Amino acid sequence: MFGLTSWLKIGLGALAGATLAFAAGYLSGRSDGKESVLADLKDDRITILEDGKKIDAEALTADDPGLCALLGGCELPDNSAD
Repeated sequence: MFGLTSWLKIGLGALAGATLAFAAGYLSGRSDGKESVLADLKDDRITILEDGKKIDAEALTADDPGLCALLGGCELPDNSAD
């Protein structure tokens, strides 16, 4: 009914079909994962930029003691010796 060459052709056809199905699934999953990561990075960048703008606005309007407080605290020189 089926000779050896027929079984080889059927086996190679099945292998080729499985390879194509695997490749299509792999590429689809990789693309979805990449889009997800890029969307997460985009959101993180926007958050960082928004926080940076908020800090810059506070720093630009702060006086000397306020700026020192924003930087984590520092000692201002005592100008009473002048």
